[in-house]
Amino acid sequence: MIEVAAQMRKGIPHPYTQEDMEALKEYKENQIIRMKTYGVQKERSYKQLKLLHGVLRTVVANTEDPGWSSLEKAKHSLKVALHYVNEGITAVDKHGTVHFSFRSFGYADLPHMEATRVFQRAWPILAKVIGVSEDELLENVEL
Repeated sequence: MIEVAAQMRKGIPHPYTQEDMEALKEYKENQIIRMKTYGVQKERSYKQLKLLHGVLRTVVANTEDPGWSSLEKAKHSLKVALHYVNEGITAVDKHGTVHFSFRSFGYADLPHMEATRVFQRAWPILAKVIGVSEDELLENVEL
């Protein structure tokens, strides 16, 4: 018996790490395997949130764009770019302007795995704002 971790995406379990994928190669193609499953909620990482804030500070320090000129503006602009909104919570004022309620990046509001996916979508956006590659952005972050 082997133990692997899988992540549910669109209702289908996918191996969580490369090691999990390698472990599953022990079974033949189309072989039926029996699984016992239980859910695990990994605790949000301080390091993960610190990296996001470091990247945002790097963007703020290296752009002239007024929409990204402070940490708060950069967070808001990132949420807009990601369309990171509370589903079903929108308002339209009397002038016809649509107002969205944006979600929080905080620990209580964003579980670890979802944070990982959101932040992976954020890196290319943030790199583009200051005109560098994603790798270069992440390498130059001061934590």
